[in-house]
Amino acid sequence: MNPTKVLVVEDEVIVAQDIAGRLKKLGYIVTATVASGEEAIEKAAENRPDIVLMDIVLKGEMDGVAAAQQIRTKVNVPTVFLTAYADETTLERAKITNPFGYIIKPFQQQDLRVAIEIALQRHEIETKMQQALKASEAAREAFEEKAQRQNQYLSMAAHELRNPLTAILISAELLELDRNTEDKSQVKRLNFLQSATKKMNQLIDDMLFMGRTESDEFKCHPFPINLVEFCQDLLEELQLGNEEKHQLVLVSSKVTSAILDQQLLHGILANLIVNAIKYSPNGGKVTLELDYSQEDGGDKVSILNASSESLLPKEQLTNVKYSGIIFRVRDEGIGIPETELGKIFEMFYRCNNTGKIPGNGLGLTIVKKAVELQGGTIACESKIGIGTTFTVALPYIPLSSRT
Repeated sequence: MNPTKVLVVEDEVIVAQDIAGRLKKLGYIVTATVASGEEAIEKAAENRPDIVLMDIVLKGEMDGVAAAQQIRTKVNVPTVFLTAYADETTLERAKITNPFGYIIKPFQQQDLRVAIEIALQRHEIETKMQQALKASEAAREAFEEKAQRQNQYLSMAAHELRNPLTAILISAELLELDRNTEDKSQVKRLNFLQSATKKMNQLIDDMLFMGRTESDEFKCHPFPINLVEFCQDLLEELQLGNEEKHQLVLVSSKVTSAILDQQLLHGILANLIVNAIKYSPNGGKVTLELDYSQEDGGDKVSILNASSESLLPKEQLTNVKYSGIIFRVRDEGIGIPETELGKIFEMFYRCNNTGKIPGNGLGLTIVKKAVELQGGTIACESKIGIGTTFTVALPYIPLSSRT
């Protein structure tokens, strides 16, 4: 390891020689001894010492405090003040330069060593921290730039895909109008074509949503919503085509209206209800519950904090008071294996018991993102063969609070 290089700034020649002699006995290299702040700045830039021992009162127009500040700015070399002046005003001025030590004359040789070594160690730690922060900031900027580029590419690809998909869907609908109703195979193929095209469009929408949230482009736009009407309309929309096996039921109480992002809320509830229908292949009741909980006197709601990375099994969920709007989607379906509850929000993850039930593993990821964008929380309770309940809690902003 190379010896430490020290620049001595002292306007008393005899004192400067004494300090230089002590430093050499301690094994340090004295790069120069100067008497003014201007010389100190020049020598620091020229010789690049590891540390500067700086007297505060110096010859010339510039004192040690001003010189130390410029040296720190220009060459990032730590300074230890070595002075006989210890009044409050001097101390306060010295603090401005963020010195790495302050020794009062007269001093012991060992005091000099301790001050230098501590100053060097502190400077090394601070330098590494600054480098780490710069690296972290550079990595963050690179990540954001990459995410933005990916989102742009995704948007371009989505645009290019939508045009032919729209043409296919329109063509299929026209063919359906002209079809031979007696040809069942033709009907089946047309239905399959329409279904596949709609699924592809939905996948594009899902991927665009994920891309926008990852690049922080998606913003929450709360607006007054009649929650009861909103939920009723949604259930009627999703009930179409599912009349034979599934019964969609709305249970509401306490709250009828609030200020929420309608698009995000639709994505949350629609995905959860569609999943409830899809993973209840034998049919049954799917219930959407609308409720309100207050911190004072409200019902306790099992909720997992939104900042958590995964869901916990039912027995590990803690009942906590939560003030907000509560949405519960209950089904009587196949359930989620307990060992997989912590993974269901991962992108493209599908549980092992889903079998041939179609899906792309994006629905719950989108739900979690949409919940978090509104400052909400989400939890899941499930039992194999009995059913699953998703609970979403969103902050309640009454209509009277809107400005």
